[in-house]
Amino acid sequence: MLADPVVDWAGVLEVVWSSLLAGVGVTAVFALGILGATRATDLRRDGHAAAAGAYVALMAVAFAGVAAAVVFGIVVMTQK
Repeated sequence: MLADPVVDWAGVLEVVWSSLLAGVGVTAVFALGILGATRATDLRRDGHAAAAGAYVALMAVAFAGVAAAVVFGIVVMTQK
């Protein structure tokens, strides 16, 4: 009779790929928010208000996505 394994390798693998996906995903969405903010500033300065507004919308959606990911992470941590 074999002893129970000390390490749950399936659980470790799940944590590794989930954290990698979340880290890269949230970082990419935050980068889109920064892109939107900088492009909006440049376009507004050059007098392109409509295009600047589109980049402001991109920035707002991206930062809302990052905030949602943070809230989701906190909820998941407190539920376990």
